[in-house]
Amino acid sequence: MKKFLILNSAPARQCIRAFLLAGGFLILNFFSHAQVIIIGGKGIVNGCRLVNKTVNDAGEELKYDFTWGFAGGAYLRYYFNEATYYSTTNISLAIEALYNSYGQKYRGAITDAPAYSFTSRTRISSFDIPVMIHIRGQAGLYGEFGVSFGMINGVTQDYTQEPDENPSVNYSGQSADNSFSSSNLSGIFGFGIDSELSERLNFTAGLRLTYGITDLTEPQKEIQMEPYNETHSATIGIVIGFAYILNLYHDYH
Repeated sequence: MKKFLILNSAPARQCIRAFLLAGGFLILNFFSHAQVIIIGGKGIVNGCRLVNKTVNDAGEELKYDFTWGFAGGAYLRYYFNEATYYSTTNISLAIEALYNSYGQKYRGAITDAPAYSFTSRTRISSFDIPVMIHIRGQAGLYGEFGVSFGMINGVTQDYTQEPDENPSVNYSGQSADNSFSSSNLSGIFGFGIDSELSERLNFTAGLRLTYGITDLTEPQKEIQMEPYNETHSATIGIVIGFAYILNLYHDYH
């Protein structure tokens, strides 16, 4: 029921509608123009942060720990006609479908009696649809920018305290879905190397940065007693991708 509600939410419906409209546009243009399509898979290893002013100002009581994340899935780059592929600077529309896992590790120390230290982690899994403009120069260097529509599938949290209490306050894998938003809209900027290894094989290696526009903890706004600070996702990651080049212009001319 929870997943159904997420998919049926207004942001999710907007995300799906945008993806279907973009897909429909590509299909219509596919039959009306000769073009180049690059389709393949990619993986992204990210350094993640859930940016929140409360954590930034907390000092030793609450700190960020470096957190790894991963995203992977399929992607498509679409060149509208032969000119946009064979020119010295080519431009394409890039659409991806990615499984994304990100979050944040924390650590802290409380000095008031009884003193203790703790570690915690928030894990977020989502299905993301980035839509970007991809620009590549003659030397193979590329830049890309756009937005990512993310549908959050689940949020879990871990907590470990030393020394522990009796009964234990530690937990692992506890659901926190109700404390987080069901979608995340992010801005994307990336750059790197994009080259043809052969007539049919494309290789991409680069760096990608994202920053969330959505407040991920908005459901907590009305229940927090202290002044509320928004939480936004941020990632920086290494991108590796391999793809097949479907050159319709070359094949039919």
